[in-house]
Amino acid sequence: MKIKLLFPLFLFGFYCINIEALAPNLGAKSAILINAQTGVVLYEKRAHDPAFPASTTKIATAIYSIEKMQGRLDEIVCAQPDAMAQRSSKSGDLPYRLTRDSSLMGLKLGEELPFRVLLYGLMLCSGNDAGNVIAHHLSGSIPRFMDELNQYLRSKGLKETQFYNPHGYHYPEHVTTAYDLAKITQYALKNPLFSEIVKTIRYPRPETAHNPSWQMVQSNKLLKPGAFYYPYAIGVKTGFHTPGGANLVAAAEKNGRKLIAVLLGNPDKDRRFRDAIALFEEAFAEKKVDRKLFSKGADSFSYHLKDAAFPIEARLKSDLVVCYYPSEEPQLKARLLWDKCLLPIQEESPVGSIEIVTEEGVVVCRERLFAFKDVERTRMAQILFLYQSYKRQLFFGFGGLLIVGGILFSAQASRKKSSKPKS
Repeated sequence: MKIKLLFPLFLFGFYCINIEALAPNLGAKSAILINAQTGVVLYEKRAHDPAFPASTTKIATAIYSIEKMQGRLDEIVCAQPDAMAQRSSKSGDLPYRLTRDSSLMGLKLGEELPFRVLLYGLMLCSGNDAGNVIAHHLSGSIPRFMDELNQYLRSKGLKETQFYNPHGYHYPEHVTTAYDLAKITQYALKNPLFSEIVKTIRYPRPETAHNPSWQMVQSNKLLKPGAFYYPYAIGVKTGFHTPGGANLVAAAEKNGRKLIAVLLGNPDKDRRFRDAIALFEEAFAEKKVDRKLFSKGADSFSYHLKDAAFPIEARLKSDLVVCYYPSEEPQLKARLLWDKCLLPIQEESPVGSIEIVTEEGVVVCRERLFAFKDVERTRMAQILFLYQSYKRQLFFGFGGLLIVGGILFSAQASRKKSSKPKS
């Protein structure tokens, strides 16, 4: 397959989304809105500034734990002493120690629960204790888990994140950015179990020897009936502590378009929900536009094939059109891919394709190309082709003649010898 890169395509559309007008009114210190399918950034406000994530940290803990425990989600986990230990004057420097003023699932020392239940406790109750117990179970110690988690996040492209505990309780060096949180959430939402957990409103906590059964309830007000209910919301996680303010990582889906909003450092807990809804609504109000890049009647493409009398002229049988939202207007390139064609080529024969790709190489659309007219071999190529086609027959024919001639010659010589008179 012969590939030829043509040229970049710049789509000078109109930017009709008006999220920029919302920026001065956003309460968050930093924020970002991205397309969850493509990763395209629709809006950002100081999205790369370091911030304290609080419990939105649990997004990273959850997706890493889900992947590491694949196939063992119903395994029974025991709450170990180090995971349940409270912060004290002696252990105050350990960033993962629990405190009574933090959000908890209510685990007791030695309590046993299925790993799956702990995941729901982590994300619905925002249980710091669940985070510690999960981390200790997976890696044998919480510091080792944090080393593994940070390495995992770097492998996913998070360059501005360093976590010191699995739950997000404040620690001065425990930081991330709105951009990194959007990136890991985009990745996590591709996991069916993660997606199911973060949109669940209630989940039963089974009875154990240490606790009765009760319903764990989602803390994300976008998902629950009330003043901030948003019908298109599908998750993801809230977070709050005094140094970091009120945080929210939210996701919403409408008409097949999935978006992620991250708002960090909001002084008002309710404001984060209003701001997320405003961002989503502005984006969902956009209408897709169609842009014709190549026409079936006007555009042609040529390729010189070896031994062809003239270049192959190819055209489309239908217009090549891309659809996109104006706020996500892409920078694209056109790429020709020619088939391995054999001469002669007849009119209307498929000879290649034209692809439209993003700067990252993702194929947006593809259309076949067809020969506009017949293409024959050059005269010399025809002669060589005929020679190559018949040289075997000629060889065997000539060889046969030599053999027959040899036989006839031998027979004739034998007759002459036998016809000599004996003396």
